[in-house]
Amino acid sequence: MPDHRTPPALDPAFVRRTIFVFAVAAAMFLLWRLAGVLLLLFGAVVVAAVFRALADPIQRRMRLSEKLSLTLAVLIVLAVLVACGWLFGAVLAAQLQELAGRLPQSMAELQALARTLPFGDQIAARLSNVSDLAAQFGGLAGKLGGYAVGVAGAITNLVLVLFAAIFIAVAPGRTRDGAALLFPRGPREAIVEAMNASGSGLRLWVRGMFVDMLAVGLMTGLGAWLLGLPSPLALGAIAAVANIVPFVGPVASMVPGLLVALPQGGQLWLWTILMYTAVQQIEGNLIYPFIQKRAVELPPVLTLVGVLVFGVLFGPLGVVLAAPLLVVIFTLVKVLYLRNTLGEDVKLPGHAG
Repeated sequence: MPDHRTPPALDPAFVRRTIFVFAVAAAMFLLWRLAGVLLLLFGAVVVAAVFRALADPIQRRMRLSEKLSLTLAVLIVLAVLVACGWLFGAVLAAQLQELAGRLPQSMAELQALARTLPFGDQIAARLSNVSDLAAQFGGLAGKLGGYAVGVAGAITNLVLVLFAAIFIAVAPGRTRDGAALLFPRGPREAIVEAMNASGSGLRLWVRGMFVDMLAVGLMTGLGAWLLGLPSPLALGAIAAVANIVPFVGPVASMVPGLLVALPQGGQLWLWTILMYTAVQQIEGNLIYPFIQKRAVELPPVLTLVGVLVFGVLFGPLGVVLAAPLLVVIFTLVKVLYLRNTLGEDVKLPGHAG
C-alpha cells in the first residue's frame, strides 16, 4: 500500500530564523564589497563636518541664515584652497623640485653619505643588500598610463565626495533621519542621539586637527629654516598634511627632512632628528591632548590599533580616515552601549557629561 501521509510542515519560526541568517550574511557580504564606496561616503561626512565646523561660528557671530552661513563656509574653503594653489603653488613646486633634486641620486651616493654618520659602516652594509634602484623602477615609464588612470579616478572620487559633502552639510538633519529609518522604531531614538553625538565629535575633531596641523607645519617649517635646511616651506607643508594620520604620518614626514640633511653632514642630520622629535613631543604632549579633551578622548593604544586595522582592511584610504572613524565608533559605543545599555554616566563630545 502506498504511503499517503502528508509530509510534516516546516516550522515557521525555523523558516524565519533561516531567512534572517541568510539576510544577515548577504548584507555583510554586500557591505564588504561596497567598503570602498562606504569609505568615500564617510569621507564626504568628514568634509561636511569641515563645512559645518566653519559655518556654525559664522552663523552665530554674523547672525546670518543657516544656508547663507554654509554657502560662505563652502566658498571660504574653496577660496582658501585656490588661493593656496595660486599663491604658494609655484613656491611649493619649486621647493619640492629642489627637494627632489637634493635627494641622493644613487645607491652608491647614499652609501657614501651613510658612512659619515654614527654606525655608518653598518648602515652602508645594509644598504648594499638592497637591489639597484634603476632595476626596480626600470618599468616606470610603461606604467605611466596606469598611473594617469589612477589619478583621474582619484580626482573623480574627490569631486563626488565634495558634492556629497555639500548635500550632507546643507541638510544634516534630513540625512540623519533618513539613516535612522534603517533601524527599528524601538532603538531609533538612541540611534539618533548617537548620530548627533558623533556629529559633534567630528566637528570638534576637525577644528582641533586644523589647529594641530597649523601648529606642526609652522613649527617644522620654522625649525627647518633655523637649521638652514633647504625648502623649509615644503618641509612644513609635508609635516602638516602628514600629521592627519596618527603615528604613521609624523614618522613619514621626517623622511624628506632627514634625506635633505644627509648630504650636509652628520651633525645637521642629528639636529634635524632632534628638531622633528621636539616638534612631535610638543604636539603629542601639549596640543593633541587638548584636542582630545574637546572631542573624544581616544586611548593612544586604541588609536594605534585602529590605524593598523583600518590600514590592513581598507588600504591607504583606511589609514587616512582612521582617526575620524575611531571618533565615530568610540562615540557610538559610549552612547549605545555604555549609556543606553549599561546605564553609565559617560561624557559625550561637546557636553560636560
